[in-house]
Amino acid sequence: MKPNPRSYKDLILWQRSFEVATLVLNLVKRLPKTFDVRIIPNQLLRAVMSIGANISEGYGRYGSKEYSRYSQVSLGSANETDYWLNLLKVSVPNYRVQIDRIIEKNMETVKMLATSIKTIKARNQRK
Repeated sequence: MKPNPRSYKDLILWQRSFEVATLVLNLVKRLPKTFDVRIIPNQLLRAVMSIGANISEGYGRYGSKEYSRYSQVSLGSANETDYWLNLLKVSVPNYRVQIDRIIEKNMETVKMLATSIKTIKARNQRK
């Protein structure tokens, strides 16, 4: 992260979540339109888009408690994204390699969010 980010777009965490969302959007466009796969993309899109949206909203709140709360919601959405990606990987094995790449990027986001939340909590406890 830049020392004093001017925008949520400067946050590496947001940039990574945006990258994951873009990868998911591109994947969903190519998925077969069969019945067994229709529900998963909708849930996956909701979860993955929630990650960056909550990071953005939390950043705009300016308070570390609010940012921490929104980061926790983002973490929940990132974990939900992992669930849907793994389910999709089983449902559409032809896309396994592409989905594994997205899972890897998403897990980086999960780790960054967890670290950010721990840092904020530690900072708030020192106050």
